Amino acid sequence: MDIKHGFGLRAHDLVGLFDKTNKISTFMSKLEKQSLLDVDRYDANKYKGDGFEFLVEILLKSHAYDNRLGITDYEPVQSDDNGVDGIGVNLSGAKCVVQIKYRSNVKTQLTANTDHLSNMISDGMFRHGVSADPKVLECIKNKEIAPLHYVITTANGLHHYTDNENFKGFVHCIGYDHLRVLLDNNLSFWNLCRKIASDIKQKTTR
Repeated sequence: MDIKHGFGLRAHDLVGLFDKTNKISTFMSKLEKQSLLDVDRYDANKYKGDGFEFLVEILLKSHAYDNRLGITDYEPVQSDDNGVDGIGVNLSGAKCVVQIKYRSNVKTQLTANTDHLSNMISDGMFRHGVSADPKVLECIKNKEIAPLHYVITTANGLHHYTDNENFKGFVHCIGYDHLRVLLDNNLSFWNLCRKIASDIKQKTTR
């Protein structure tokens, strides 16, 4: 599996991050601790965000045909990040965009303004060509076709006003509870993460 996010090469201890990690909560706890190891070299908040983006890339690529996620052909966006963290193809075969938000408080709810979620819509449209005419939006609303915009987060989810008023229900959010169902004690997934971490370490120490 070709993981392209640069966090794997920059992490303080990538192998340690996944060693004996079998739950999303354990991953977050280790990521939080590692983020404070060398804040002059790697800003703590960026470290946490990048680490979670790295995990999400593994998740989406290893669950490419899992309709609970609904994103295939995922590729991270690492340059000029203005709201879109990754692009992929949704279950209806259309190009879609993904925004990834790490939050330490898993009970918090994301809002369009505070968490800059609206940037995903504009960046998706102007930079990545993901927009929808009214007919397509109506089909998404009626669940006849898959969404074009996804938020994956360790927060609880979207605030109801952001979800229903700002985004009119067109943005699909995968929050902390969804991640727990997908990942907690999923040894096949975490073993894959450990293998990827080990492979990256071997390549960088040659």
